[in-house]
Parts: sequence; C-alpha cells; structure tokens
Amino acid sequence: MAEEAHTVHAGHAKKLLARPRRPTAVFAGADIVAMGVLEAFTEAGLSVPGDISVAGYDNTTFASFGPISLTSVDQAGHEIGGNAARLLLERIADRKKAPVQVKLSPTLVPRRTTAPPPA
Repeated sequence: MAEEAHTVHAGHAKKLLARPRRPTAVFAGADIVAMGVLEAFTEAGLSVPGDISVAGYDNTTFASFGPISLTSVDQAGHEIGGNAARLLLERIADRKKAPVQVKLSPTLVPRRTTAPPPA
C-alpha cells in the first residue's frame, strides 16, 4: 500500500508541475507521499530545495535519513499513544471520571528539502 500511495502521489506532483505557475513548495499529508513527490520532481529535473521545496507530515524514521533528509511535521505520535493508553486505563478504573481533553502541538522539523522560495 505504501508503494501504491508513493506512485499515485508522484502522478499528482507531475500535474502540479504542468500548471502555468509552478508552486514554490509542496506540503504532503504524509512522509511517504512526500517521497513520491520528491521522485516526481527528480524525474522532472528539478532540484529540491533549489527549485521547489517539499515537506511531509509524520516525521517518520526514514525522513531523517541522510540521503532523504525530508522536512516534516512531528505530530508527537509517541506522546499521543502514551496519553491515549493512560486515559483508557483511567477510564476503565473509574467509568464515572469526567472526560479529559489533551492538546499537543505539532513541531516543524526543518531538514534539507525546504528553503526560501527562489527569487
């Protein structure tokens, strides 16, 4: 499934390049999607981030690998999971406990796929 998403989104990225005004950046909804975008831009002969910037979402492990070094948004997945487990156990222990809302802020992790727009 990841390979399929990667290929499909590479096709969408190529459509972006066909527009009369090419975007200066693409934000993909997941890092694996950003990989397809990077592939499409490389095939089109574009330099990332020299010609166009790319950022993903998830901050997956592979995003930090040297050859990729993808800018990504870290959604604090481990913290989300930890809070979910804790809240579930608290609710099981006390079903009358009032609902709790936990707010976490995502963090941008800048790497080598983003830069200021070309002049």
